[in-house]
Amino acid sequence: MSSEKDDLSFESAWKKQVEQEQKKPVEETKPESNPQMEHQQPNFRGQKDMVENRQKFVMPSKPKETTPKKEVEVVDTPSSKEGDDFDVEW
Repeated sequence: MSSEKDDLSFESAWKKQVEQEQKKPVEETKPESNPQMEHQQPNFRGQKDMVENRQKFVMPSKPKETTPKKEVEVVDTPSSKEGDDFDVEW
């Protein structure tokens, strides 16, 4: 098969693409700039010379978390004895 006559071959498709790219000048398009999206330099408000003159800082105190203590009753003998039947649902 002849590569020049075969339009479906890779070489002929490549050659056509190169010829088309050489005919058309490449136009570089600059994207439209959005004025809201552009970076703006922040305004400098000037230097402030301030002196801290507080004697102490007052911070709000954290509320103390009190955990209620569980009262546990200690008995001399266990409540169940060896051989007791337990009802267990599976």
